Amino acid sequence: MALACVAETPRQAEAAMVEGGRRIDVKAFGAKGDGKADDSQAIQAALDSASMGDTVYLPKGTYLVRTIRLVPNVHLVADGMLKQPKELTGHFAVEKQHSDAPLFRAHRISNVYLAFNAETVNEAIYASQCANITIADSHITGDSTNDRSFPAVLWYDCLASRVVGTTISHFGIARKSPKTYHPGTAVRVLSSQGVTISGNRFHHNGENGIFVHDSGDVEIDGNHIHHNGMSGIQVAFNTADRVANYRITNNRLEHNAADAVDINNRAHGRVVAINALIAGNYSNNNGFVNGESTPDGSGMGTLIGISGVTLSGNQAFNNNRPALYIEGCGDITANRNMTDGAFELVGRWENIRMEGNSFHTLRLLANAEGRSLDIRHSQIGSVMLPNGIRIDTLRLIENEIKSGPVNINMEGHLKFEGNRLNSGHEGGALLLVNVASASLLGNHILNAKNAAITVRKTASNVRIDSNFVTSGGAWIHDFGPPNIKINNNQIKEHVKLDGLR
Repeated sequence: MALACVAETPRQAEAAMVEGGRRIDVKAFGAKGDGKADDSQAIQAALDSASMGDTVYLPKGTYLVRTIRLVPNVHLVADGMLKQPKELTGHFAVEKQHSDAPLFRAHRISNVYLAFNAETVNEAIYASQCANITIADSHITGDSTNDRSFPAVLWYDCLASRVVGTTISHFGIARKSPKTYHPGTAVRVLSSQGVTISGNRFHHNGENGIFVHDSGDVEIDGNHIHHNGMSGIQVAFNTADRVANYRITNNRLEHNAADAVDINNRAHGRVVAINALIAGNYSNNNGFVNGESTPDGSGMGTLIGISGVTLSGNQAFNNNRPALYIEGCGDITANRNMTDGAFELVGRWENIRMEGNSFHTLRLLANAEGRSLDIRHSQIGSVMLPNGIRIDTLRLIENEIKSGPVNINMEGHLKFEGNRLNSGHEGGALLLVNVASASLLGNHILNAKNAAITVRKTASNVRIDSNFVTSGGAWIHDFGPPNIKINNNQIKEHVKLDGLR
């Protein structure tokens, strides 16, 4: 059969640049594109006729399609619309995580470029054990009435695959309740390596925008992910050693019903170093369904059971839960982030360093136990440390703490140096109840009421040196702790502080 040549479109030109092969028009193989005839066999025949590097082209029209089997080294570009019939609808389950009738099926093939428009009732593509599969410049819409929808894109055991410049929406029924949600994810990545998800828009899907499980070398960059029924981006574990090398950068995450970014290794039983960068993301209004709070909704990240993570230059506002939630982690670095939310630490951690951040509250829960917590050059609304926590070394260095008091009742050592602490609380500004050692050096401490600094006798080895203290009462209440040293402090007592914070 002769091949029909057609005028080159931008999508064809892009695909042709990839391999430089022929362009094959499906209408030369009998495709109707009228939205009535089943064009599956004609499109499949065009693909099967192609040679390495060829591009199969679907001109404008509506192509009724059941399932198309992709061919290695052959591309597909569609200016028309691919549409699956409703009777093919399947239902996602934990026991059956892929359908019997995806729009495109790819197995053990490589080097395929796809650019298309589609309305599907199951997956737009299910690819297994493939390499170098690219979906680009596509627009994919699912079935918004399916309460257990399959994902739009399913990579399983794939290498070097990409979703770029693509819009995916309405896979699964919209979440209506804070207590329940329905399956339906834009991109689901399982046991894969070298995945790129960049410059896409994923919205109004039943569950996550992106779900990644047991995969590594993943880049998620520059996406707009909004109004999905669970987290914008979720990373989960089974074989934890495979989860490494993540770049989650420059994404906009808004109005998702759970966390902006959720990396959860709680069930695995040990901390896993994943070498992840979470940077330059913007999040807003996550953790709500129809104005009601869900159990989730962190703005920058929920990090559980992981290590080797850096969060840098993220912004998060109006989210339901803490902007940054850290539970049972190893080494975490957070710098230059800005949020109106809290940084919350739970369980055991190794080394957490935070520098140059602006956040509302530092909050530790009662089971907090860490080796090192180092916070520098940050603007902090308040510091909430419960009694009886353990931190081997707590360093608060050159921060502005806008509201006291700061209560230290912990096992471990404290360095509180170069900070500006304002308080109008009856309890004072800084209270040392229990600490193995404390260095209070070069701080500016202001309290409008009562003593600015209180040191109980259970606090040991306290040095208070070269501080600038302004207090509405006595500047210090010293209850006779052992080995206390007080030197070179500048004090302003009993001054009127009206109008001061």
